[in-house]
Amino acid sequence: MPAYRSEAETEIRAEVVDHLRHHRPEARIIHEINAGSFGNRIDVLAVSPAEIIAVEIKSAKDKLDRLSDQLHAMRRVSHQAYYAVHEKFLVEYKTNQFTAHYERDGVYYMRDLPKPFRHGPAWIYPRRVRSANRSMDNLARWRIENMRPATSLPSGSIGMLWRDELYALCGELRVPVRKRANMTEMQNALRWNCTGRDLTHGICAALRRRECCEADPAVTEMGAVE
Repeated sequence: MPAYRSEAETEIRAEVVDHLRHHRPEARIIHEINAGSFGNRIDVLAVSPAEIIAVEIKSAKDKLDRLSDQLHAMRRVSHQAYYAVHEKFLVEYKTNQFTAHYERDGVYYMRDLPKPFRHGPAWIYPRRVRSANRSMDNLARWRIENMRPATSLPSGSIGMLWRDELYALCGELRVPVRKRANMTEMQNALRWNCTGRDLTHGICAALRRRECCEADPAVTEMGAVE
């Protein structure tokens, strides 16, 4: 565990990684990766050959004040973006007997995230049933969408690649660029000359084979571990 990471965060991160591995066994898990030039670092990234899932983690020691910006940045570079948050952030709402988590003085209540995040793609930690009516307890479920075939990555995802990775991708996709082309030039050339399918596969392949400080072993285009 890196020195800067708290035990509280590590505990949630382990659960997140297990969840991603269960639903995307082919994905490479990468920790702490920059979301391009958007000024945010993504806590956990699951990179499949044609899909990227991003997850932000909020432990009991964190705050939610930057979550909106972090979600925006993750959505600009991934197919799916989730936030895994500790249950300490849940607040109380009045409800009815069918959706209640508990009753107090004849009034029914449920707990959920604050309004800005209440209906978002949240995973509440720890995963446990909080209502007598299990079928209505959405907080107990960590939903994850099925992989959507033939769906290209958002245009901002190319910003996650380093300069050398962009240059290599231009060569792989036969996009002509100057040897000393800067990142913006190469990004524009790739967007102009390539299909969404080409870029999605190329970006995913580059991230899957990148040497990272904290990640699963690098994976080559052919699927072999380096």
